[in-house]
Amino acid sequence: MVYVRSRKFCCCLPVRFGVFCESLLGMAIGGLFAVGGWLTVHDMLKGTINPPLSGSERTAVWVLSVVSTLILLISLGGLIGAIGKIFSLVSFYAGALTLATVVEIASGIYVIYQLFHGEGASDVSKCEQNAGNGVNEQFTHFACSSSFKVGRAIVVVVYVLFWLFIIYGCHIAFEYVGQLREEREGGNEYEKQNQSQNVTIVAGGGYPAPTNQYPFAAAPNAGGPQY
Repeated sequence: MVYVRSRKFCCCLPVRFGVFCESLLGMAIGGLFAVGGWLTVHDMLKGTINPPLSGSERTAVWVLSVVSTLILLISLGGLIGAIGKIFSLVSFYAGALTLATVVEIASGIYVIYQLFHGEGASDVSKCEQNAGNGVNEQFTHFACSSSFKVGRAIVVVVYVLFWLFIIYGCHIAFEYVGQLREEREGGNEYEKQNQSQNVTIVAGGGYPAPTNQYPFAAAPNAGGPQY
């Protein structure tokens, strides 16, 4: 059996444990967002959302639902691969996680762009309309605008932290792929060595070559001293 040093992350934790944990976390987060996203899509199709979403908001909901579902399925494959040390599943998980990360970052940039361009004024106006009559308009505008800016900043911070987390998760997954590749290559080399050691050398005539021969039975020692 060939021993391969376990790769670590966060100084001391094995990468296999990291893939296991991030797969569970991905299933939980992906499943949560997928359920929420598809319920929102269902309400959109029924027309029960009041006020109705704009075209860009509807697109963002569809993208979020699809990406979250993909993350759920990908994480399930990574969990099975980490438990069973299945190279193909872990390799697929690492590659698919990277692709989903790229899509997630692109969709997040689109959402953030909409918050800073185009959707901000409409959201503030909706807030002012919901304030009702009898409230100072300047105060209402200030309160709605300030609340929107604070919420927008929180959304950006959450997105950035989430991006850093999933990028590091991709690194952990590829580290475990490398470890499994080393274990597989080391196991193949070990099998080749065993096969070469188990080969029986056959002498002429079909008889095995003698082993542990008595030294004085072979020339020039055979037959006593030579003069």
